Amino acid sequence: MRYSKRKRSVGTFEHEMITVGRFGLKGGLMFKPKIWLRLGALAVASSATALPKPILATETQEYSKEAARQPGTAGPVLAQSGRRGAGGEGGEGGEGGEAGSSRPAVAPKVAPQQQQKSQAKQRRGLGGEGGEGGERGFGPRSKRAETRGRQSGEGEGEEEEGERGVNTRYIFGFTEGADTERAREKEFENDTVGRLGKRSGTYTALQNKSEVEFGVTDNVLVEFGLFGSYHRIQDVPDFDDRNGARFDGAFAELKYRFLDRDVHGFGMAFSVEPEWHRYSELTGRFENSYAVELELLVDKELIPGTLFLAGNLVYEPEAVLAKEFDPDTGQFTKWERESNFQALGAISGAVTPNLFVGAEVRYLAKYEGNFLNHLEGRALYVGPTLYARLSPKSTITLAYSWQVAGKATEEPDQKLDLLNFERQQFRVRWVSEL
Repeated sequence: MRYSKRKRSVGTFEHEMITVGRFGLKGGLMFKPKIWLRLGALAVASSATALPKPILATETQEYSKEAARQPGTAGPVLAQSGRRGAGGEGGEGGEGGEAGSSRPAVAPKVAPQQQQKSQAKQRRGLGGEGGEGGERGFGPRSKRAETRGRQSGEGEGEEEEGERGVNTRYIFGFTEGADTERAREKEFENDTVGRLGKRSGTYTALQNKSEVEFGVTDNVLVEFGLFGSYHRIQDVPDFDDRNGARFDGAFAELKYRFLDRDVHGFGMAFSVEPEWHRYSELTGRFENSYAVELELLVDKELIPGTLFLAGNLVYEPEAVLAKEFDPDTGQFTKWERESNFQALGAISGAVTPNLFVGAEVRYLAKYEGNFLNHLEGRALYVGPTLYARLSPKSTITLAYSWQVAGKATEEPDQKLDLLNFERQQFRVRWVSEL
């Protein structure tokens, strides 16, 4: 009986097979113990190499062939590759890797090139960078869109928060709230105060302030502007008749809010306003006057967004260089020093989100000397106020007051002080954001 012997190599293992002729094996088949041990090792190696081995993008086919020639190291190589794909260096890329590493391993029989492509896809996470030597991950668009929407929503919320709420500077009439403008916000304001009526004759006096305001910070406001005045005086005792409008000077203002109403329960601010005038506010005569208005402002929100209360204390020393003949000195110019004091209180409530109505009480006193030395007269005014938002960027404030009590030092028998003050006063304040 003829037979042939051939050797087959699988990895580093060998075994012998006896091939019989076309009529089968007659003489029997004998196996040595060494052959049985090698067959068992071959089975173990085959089961280990059947698992898919992840191939990184930077690995080459030579590395895969070398790993295939070393069955004993297939398990550690697989674990190491799995750890590389699972971790990832970039933030959210780790999420994708972890999700991939938690799935059980499957052993599909695919070509090496297809296996490499599929493993590259698995390494892509939810964003950031993939594992060590991997590719940049890219997450679902819905999640990135949600993140952008959340971030943009926060920005819009902050913007809306800045716009939301009531600016108490404008809602009280003559009284001013403690609020300031937001940082880098610019506004143009035209403010007209009118005074009407003396004890006899015709008396009308208007003073207009045109100014530009700028929010340095959320708590600091600066203003610059010019004065204009108009007087129509006829048959008023001790006053010269006048009728005309003229440029009346300039001013600047610095306002600082040191208590925020939303944080401390009430707002408080302090303002300093130096002024220069070319004409007398009362008589309309030509003169140069220099004054500094110091003001303390307080406000309180009684009902959130609906009802507000405010109070002001104003002290204004003034030096006047009058161009008229002084019989005591024999000169045509003289310095006069006087001061003014005001205490104001107002309440304002919302009828609609864009309309507020209210009322205010004002106490005004005039003194001779810069430090409230000698009282010349005092007056008490009461009246209604109205505030309306005309458009998203413009507002108007209206106030009207009547003198209900007062007394002048030179007229102690009169109920009202119509020497230093007027019967009625009004204010029109228009503001527009730039």
